[in-house]
Amino acid sequence: MKLRAKIILTAASLALSCALLAGCGSSSGSTASSAASSEPASTVLSQASSIPLGEDNSTDALNAPFETLLDANPISNQFEIAAMNIEYDFNLPAEDVVSYKGVKSNDNGDAGMVLVVEAADGKAEEVANQLTAYQQDQVAFYGNYAEFAQAQENVENAVIAFKDNTVVMVIASNECTADLDSAVDSALGE
Repeated sequence: MKLRAKIILTAASLALSCALLAGCGSSSGSTASSAASSEPASTVLSQASSIPLGEDNSTDALNAPFETLLDANPISNQFEIAAMNIEYDFNLPAEDVVSYKGVKSNDNGDAGMVLVVEAADGKAEEVANQLTAYQQDQVAFYGNYAEFAQAQENVENAVIAFKDNTVVMVIASNECTADLDSAVDSALGE
């Protein structure tokens, strides 16, 4: 009887082990799709299911300022800013944002970011104010970790500005040596 119980328990544990290992694998389709998208995020918020359609869904106006800022502040290990980040991380209401383009660093302790937002008419100042609130939250977050002192300083010195309906936020990457104020002025055509 004991031998039969051992065999059943061994078979059950092997089956469970196989099931757990099968769940740990990754699909080649997801790897290929993430490798294929090396372009930074450029999203019209109307493409996200939780965001309503806007009248002007063009992101062409965001390309030049985004590229200007990214040239001045190269972001290491780029992570694309998604519609979910716009809504939940930056707390920007969908009706305030027409489109955006942005990347941030995915390196631990590097807060580097370039974000350009096309705000809805009359909402640019509100978007800039909300980005300032995000900045303050990030300063507090990085302040909890002594090893991230450089990232905290970079976030404290973030540049947030707007002109017309274009709002930008730039946080220096740890390797950035450029004058981000000048880069923002250039990006906004000032």
